[in-house]
Amino acid sequence: MTRSILLTWILAVLVCASAPGQTPVSPPQLVLENDTVRVSKITLPAHGHFTFDEKADAVMVRLSDESGQFMAGGHIAVDNSTDLDATDILISLKNHWDAEVRPCSFPRECTRETQMGGQAIAQTTTLFTNGFVTAAVHRLVPGGTLDSSYYTAKGSDRIVVIPFTALDASFDGTPVNLKSGDPYFSSATQVEVTARDHEARWFVLRLNLPKP
Repeated sequence: MTRSILLTWILAVLVCASAPGQTPVSPPQLVLENDTVRVSKITLPAHGHFTFDEKADAVMVRLSDESGQFMAGGHIAVDNSTDLDATDILISLKNHWDAEVRPCSFPRECTRETQMGGQAIAQTTTLFTNGFVTAAVHRLVPGGTLDSSYYTAKGSDRIVVIPFTALDASFDGTPVNLKSGDPYFSSATQVEVTARDHEARWFVLRLNLPKP
């Protein structure tokens, strides 16, 4: 992306609102873009406020509290009510699905455990879904391994992985070392994550692209 195009995108998408005396919000840093998503990193100062106009639907992931939320396209506001800077990852979706995205809640089973030898080694919590867009947070105990399948016969899947901790992962057999906070995009159908001497935690956004 050229400098002129990037500046045009920033001016078109971002409108920062700051109270008097408040540290201004820096423009988003583009970290990844392809035909499916545009991923940017945003740093909000303590008690900062950030508004932007985004035509596309988006997903905001906050690294500090390891959370994620879906945002329908339009005028969006994000706040940092803490006393520390917050780093957010904004995933803009280049496809739109008419089905409503709903947060996972009872009576659905939102959290599932993976057990080995009678002990839980991994935990997966679904945050929201509409059948096409699905977000989940994974936790894996030290020394554990978790295999996830993203195969579907109804089209193809794309995933965005955002590590909350450093990860050793394999995407369809290709090993990748991921750093905390660095998004990774893949069309792999089989993903394996191994936790070494510390707990591994990460966010996954799964996007199902139906067959034409």
